[in-house]
Amino acid sequence: MKSKEPDFYLRVAAGVASVGGLVLVFVFQHFSFAEAASIQATPLTLFFINRTARFLLNDALAIVLIWSLFNNRRYVIFAIWVQVFGLVFFLLPYFMLKAWHPGYDGPLVSFMHRLVLNPTLLLLLIPAFYYQSRKQPEIKG
Repeated sequence: MKSKEPDFYLRVAAGVASVGGLVLVFVFQHFSFAEAASIQATPLTLFFINRTARFLLNDALAIVLIWSLFNNRRYVIFAIWVQVFGLVFFLLPYFMLKAWHPGYDGPLVSFMHRLVLNPTLLLLLIPAFYYQSRKQPEIKG
């Protein structure tokens, strides 16, 4: 019987935990991280804290999933850069729209809301990385 690579079971456990974590974040999407931390602030500040925590938690779990699926350092680093991109180009403009136009709930806010609260960009990387790994199997990171 062939021996599995040493971190195989760790990667399987991390993958299962990350998928479970993503499901739990979705199920408890109305959970208030700010209230759990006993932070007293304005409703807008609480909104910013909760959305930032959910954004970072979702993306961190998606990065763990990418690592567990591919075990490739390059893919993980690229996924982290995608997370930073999302932070700057989706989360911050979303907060600016919510702060400056709190009553506006048009399609732009709805689209940004989905990108911020779901790890959409990082989960889209999984098929891309799979294709990349099949096309160039000799590259390992």
